[in-house]
Amino acid sequence: MGTREPKKAQRIEYCDGEVQELHCPFCGQLVKPAEGEMEFTPCAHTLFIAHDEGIEYRSPLFDLRMDIEGVDPDDLDLGEESIDSWTDTFPDALAIKFAFYAPSPSFMGTYVAFHPYAQPPAGVE
Repeated sequence: MGTREPKKAQRIEYCDGEVQELHCPFCGQLVKPAEGEMEFTPCAHTLFIAHDEGIEYRSPLFDLRMDIEGVDPDDLDLGEESIDSWTDTFPDALAIKFAFYAPSPSFMGTYVAFHPYAQPPAGVE
């Protein structure tokens, strides 16, 4: 019997996404405001918040499953991959990644992912 590849995060993509708000699909909290309104506000289900220049927020589960616990964001080695393609490799089908792309000519991306267990349960470290 062969080994199976782990399932990857689900992905939802928006073009002209800078004007889109994003609410957590699990608790409903506003996490990504429409562009220019206010800063991102991670909830307990936020797995990561990133953009093409780097990662702004990482949950404990993201660090654990991507094997980057204790690694400073400036020291992440993604090899030849972009933040977008690297975060697509999160090995859990319960995760949902939203990719927002700015329109031409920029095409810059913002990426926010959620997981029902992004944070450890209370009392567990």
